[in-house]
Amino acid sequence: MEPSVLSNRTSSEWVTSRRAWVGQVGLRHENHLNCLYDVSASRLRSELSKSLGFDIDEANRKAAERIIAADALLVDLKPAIKAIPGYKSDLITHAGPPIEWVRMIKVQKIAVINAIRAEGLADTAERAERLARTGEVRIEPNHNYGNVSGMCGVTSASSPVLVFKDKVHGNVATDWMQTDLTSFADKYERGIKEVEFVRETLAPVMAATIKQAGGFNVKELLAKGLTMGDELHGSFDATRGVFMNWILPHIVRTGFSKETLGKVGDYFMGNGGRWYCGNLMMGGCKVMMDAAKGMKYSTIVTAMARNGVEFGIKVSALGDRWFTGPAGEIKGFVFPGFTAADGAPDIGDSAISESRGLGGTALSASPSQARLFGGALQEAVQHTRAMRKVSVLEDPLFRIPYMDFVGVPVGIDIRKVVEMNTVPRIDTGIAHKDGGHGIIGTGIADAPMEAFKKAIAAFAAEYA
Repeated sequence: MEPSVLSNRTSSEWVTSRRAWVGQVGLRHENHLNCLYDVSASRLRSELSKSLGFDIDEANRKAAERIIAADALLVDLKPAIKAIPGYKSDLITHAGPPIEWVRMIKVQKIAVINAIRAEGLADTAERAERLARTGEVRIEPNHNYGNVSGMCGVTSASSPVLVFKDKVHGNVATDWMQTDLTSFADKYERGIKEVEFVRETLAPVMAATIKQAGGFNVKELLAKGLTMGDELHGSFDATRGVFMNWILPHIVRTGFSKETLGKVGDYFMGNGGRWYCGNLMMGGCKVMMDAAKGMKYSTIVTAMARNGVEFGIKVSALGDRWFTGPAGEIKGFVFPGFTAADGAPDIGDSAISESRGLGGTALSASPSQARLFGGALQEAVQHTRAMRKVSVLEDPLFRIPYMDFVGVPVGIDIRKVVEMNTVPRIDTGIAHKDGGHGIIGTGIADAPMEAFKKAIAAFAAEYA
């Protein structure tokens, strides 16, 4: 029987019994979580509010304020092994929460194999697969190293990563840019050409440009893009235009040849360049969200990510633990020549956008993107309003013109998500389940409620 907070027991006795109850029902019997929360989610929220309500609310307010106050400055671009503490030559990192090789979906496995070959650790796909399967090459999540990357998100030692700094709180985060080889597991012979271009041409030019400019304020860049019609997960056309204006006077002073700069210009006008600001979004949001990590009593989500099998969240007061549910089905459309059956499940670190209140949460800022995903602007507006109800604050900088310049929601509260039965909605691309292609479509996937239920059970066990 669930212990009652209304009994005559002392608070310490109640805490002891509460922990025992949650341990027995919520943690040791994880299969019963849905039943537990369907029956008593509101009761648990009520008990937490009565016992710790002020502490939680105050911690959440401070966490959300830290997110809002955080900087996101692009300060450098260099290989992961030089930019990321602890990164090794035999390490491959991937999008989403941790996952064993045997459980990893095919497209992500192929992306890992591609990266092993690109690093020169194996000269064939078969040898690369053996290194991954046997553990001779270590495979871990990007988030373990403060890194993020789109879709499969596979990063390796020589990957030139964008480096972001939050000078307010002293945090640093990185992002390996999305490429067809490492994000979508494109055919090696085709995809390696893009990776080589990035390593040999784009990265040196952009590193010099960043140095020449003294860095770029990505937070300001994203805020401008949002007010100009980008929701900042699937759409970056306006943001790219602003960024091109920003870098122009600096890139021409880097000393690279006209031919080299022309190749970089061609890249930014193409498909790869279209999503370059998506890389800026991911690294920028990561370093801003890290400002809320590790705050006692805070029930704020600090990260969301997917590996194609599971969707995971992290919560401020619960440190680096992942709480997962099944990766969602993507509702959207695929490009000509493909069918819905060709698509992989939801995957990528890019849900860091929705963690920050952007992307699917701010889809109301982009009517064209809302229509592209098969919905109406009013539906997007309703979802923004619903997410505000499960979040702590409104952002004073990131504002949505089509909603009378209301600020985006900041600080997703796991208690409110469960109580109000409202989950974040993620804008996403679609990878081919078998690899061998670039992006094949786009759509929306809902975060699984199960992840939030697991997180609140863990919170109750630790703090109640």
